[in-house]
Amino acid sequence: MIMHTYDVVNPATCDYHVFMDTTSGGRQNQKERTRRAIVAAAAKLIAAGTMPSMSEVADEALVSTATAYRYFPDQLSLLSAALRDGYAGMGGRFQPDIGTESDPERRVDVATEGLLRRIIDREALVRTVMALSLLRSVDGTTPRGEAVGLRPGFRREWIDEALRPVENKIDPGNLRLLKLALGAVMSSEALFALEDVMGVGPDEAIEVCRWMGRTLTAAVIKADVPGPAA
Repeated sequence: MIMHTYDVVNPATCDYHVFMDTTSGGRQNQKERTRRAIVAAAAKLIAAGTMPSMSEVADEALVSTATAYRYFPDQLSLLSAALRDGYAGMGGRFQPDIGTESDPERRVDVATEGLLRRIIDREALVRTVMALSLLRSVDGTTPRGEAVGLRPGFRREWIDEALRPVENKIDPGNLRLLKLALGAVMSSEALFALEDVMGVGPDEAIEVCRWMGRTLTAAVIKADVPGPAA
């Protein structure tokens, strides 16, 4: 029987221990632990607001850069895995929370603030998702659908929930246009453009987005011309 040895790092003491393994199951478990350590290190660096290189992730995970490359062929594939882990459990955090308000303008206002506040709470992660999605879409090797799929699209649920009271009360074409417009307003793109390009703080940026959401909703509902009867 072939004996296999491998190094394991104790994260508490940074001491190396050499273990001997004679089973394929043990080798596979060690590989999975190493992979998880690399992904966790990348997620930690992303949460700190960086888009780390392979060598930076390897240093954080206490493995060699060559080892990191054995598990992930490039930086984008590693960061994609880290982001998927980073979003684990985020679905519940981003579930629509609008309350029982019936007025559609008010519902859109509450939804806009609620969603954007959650984005601010996870700003480093959201910015990295955006950057990675854009990089993937132009790297020449990733199908557009896969690149776009990195972004979870929580805004859709918030918009649908906010406009539920008028779902069957305004023209379907107008409702669709309003949802598309709100998709541009209730978004990390709008929030970060106001912060980065226009130079305002997050609170003011959110207020501007809330104003846009209310204005769009009021304009469409008040000017709505009902479609033909079914």
